[in-house]
Amino acid sequence: MRRWSAAVRRGLAGAVCAGGIIAAAGVAHAQQTPGLSGVRLSSKPDGVLGIMGYNMIPDGTANALRIDQGVGTDDNSDSRLVLGQIGAGFTWSDSFPLYLEGYIGYARYDPRFVFSGGEDMRLTPARWNNVTATVGVGYDIRLMEGLYLRPIINGALGYAASDASLFGAWLSHRTDQDIAVFNGGQLNVWGLGGSLTLAYYDRKPARDIDVELRYTEMRLETFGDTTAAARGTAEARALSLWARLRWPTGVEVFGGPLRWVIEGTNSYFFGDQREALGFGWLAKVGGGLEIDVASHEIGAFGLYLSRVRLLGRYVFGEHDVRGFSIGIGMSF
Repeated sequence: MRRWSAAVRRGLAGAVCAGGIIAAAGVAHAQQTPGLSGVRLSSKPDGVLGIMGYNMIPDGTANALRIDQGVGTDDNSDSRLVLGQIGAGFTWSDSFPLYLEGYIGYARYDPRFVFSGGEDMRLTPARWNNVTATVGVGYDIRLMEGLYLRPIINGALGYAASDASLFGAWLSHRTDQDIAVFNGGQLNVWGLGGSLTLAYYDRKPARDIDVELRYTEMRLETFGDTTAAARGTAEARALSLWARLRWPTGVEVFGGPLRWVIEGTNSYFFGDQREALGFGWLAKVGGGLEIDVASHEIGAFGLYLSRVRLLGRYVFGEHDVRGFSIGIGMSF
């Protein structure tokens, strides 16, 4: 029998209901955050690579984050960064404790770079988009009852391109011609690294406790058909602590217990993603309700839904980053 880790209970639902989570406003705002304000055009590729590092680091909670900030210009224009990630991880079984995980991330980077053309100063939109995929293979080492050490090898691929480049590729496909004016730049990125997780799971009828402390480090490097000016490397490093407590409310729904759920996550960023985002740590705290639906199993891809959670979270971090999210979680 497969033993689903806490990561899958947090993340698989995100893969199923990501659109609902993002639409439910996983939003944060940061005023005058130094990582993006006043960024010049020559810094754009490095910024995109750093942001890609943020999305390549696995986060067990499906999330969507939007950052708005002024760039310090007279017209108070805003730059915007939209980030999202969904994914899951699981341990194959108690007898064969192979751990597997996979995550997909997306970012839309919409700064307005200020640059000089002689005496002429003007604002130019330079939107970038990136998509990343991260996989991991690890092994659960049982230290004692409920306590596991989990080393993981991680690999990742990413692609980033400006709106102009994507439009140019579409136009070239339609016209079968290379239109140079729309070659706005692109990055192909691969990453390799690893993680070390210390996990504690204590399951009892009166309450469930899940705690995971994880450190991840990954080196990113451009390759292939990457714009020459955008070639480079980046280091993504993060330390995160996640915890969840669940206990019965004393009420039954659908023949099973209705539970209270409280959870919290705190992540610290040490790599190039810290400079790109403009903040060094981000926390999420929240709670909600969980119901059992095992008696109404719904098969999907060989999985069976056992629990559903409705959670609200408050998000806050360095440099006045703050916001909220509302989402649906599932256990399989």
